[in-house]
Amino acid sequence: MADGTDTWPYGYRARICYTSPPLTTEVFPYEFYQIVPKGVSLSVTSLSIVVRSKEELDDSYDISLRAAREMRDAGVDIVCLGGLPINIHKGYRNADELIAGMAAELGVKVTSSANAQTTAAKLLGVKKAVLAHPYAETDTARISKSYEDLMQCEVIGRMAWGSPFNRIGGIPQHAAFEMTRKLMKAHPQADTILFPSPHWPTCHALDPLEKEFGVNVLGAHQAIVWDSLRRCGIDDKLQGFGRLFRDF
Repeated sequence: MADGTDTWPYGYRARICYTSPPLTTEVFPYEFYQIVPKGVSLSVTSLSIVVRSKEELDDSYDISLRAAREMRDAGVDIVCLGGLPINIHKGYRNADELIAGMAAELGVKVTSSANAQTTAAKLLGVKKAVLAHPYAETDTARISKSYEDLMQCEVIGRMAWGSPFNRIGGIPQHAAFEMTRKLMKAHPQADTILFPSPHWPTCHALDPLEKEFGVNVLGAHQAIVWDSLRRCGIDDKLQGFGRLFRDF
């Protein structure tokens, strides 16, 4: 290439590693490359989650730690440990200690899905939220409680799309809009819309929903990508993916 960029790696600004819980990872990389600026690349290690059993969580927790060490050796700039249930599997305090310990051991930046979403929620000032998630209705209470504990907010409305864990990559793009509009009609006092899980289509809905309802929209995928970029020193004010990328 005439400009000489053929001598650079794709991730010449940042190489981001994400340990992805689903055994089949589909949506996360697709939306990642819609958001990030040129010069940022993604390295993914898929874990062993299919139905989210305790055994799978135990295995994925251990695989995450091994994968982080391998990614360090591959030369990535930051490791993001994915999966809120995995992050907090051994307690909230342990989640913070895990990040600090891994960063000290590896000599590279380390963050997590839980840490990214907590940081974003504080900046956005999340107080009263509605929550739309892709999983079965039987998961709703657990997910809602996790987010209330994580973000120290009140979840005043919640809705499930009803997909099995291993099918969320096939959820239609209108799902985020459909659930949110029902939730906001029932709970107009909400200041934030939450989209747990970075493995179903949400990035296209962030800006339109913020404009439609005049509230914060915080998605797990959005927070993970934003947090990883900012920790790598990339402070581009990206348009089209919510206030988080525009203002912080």
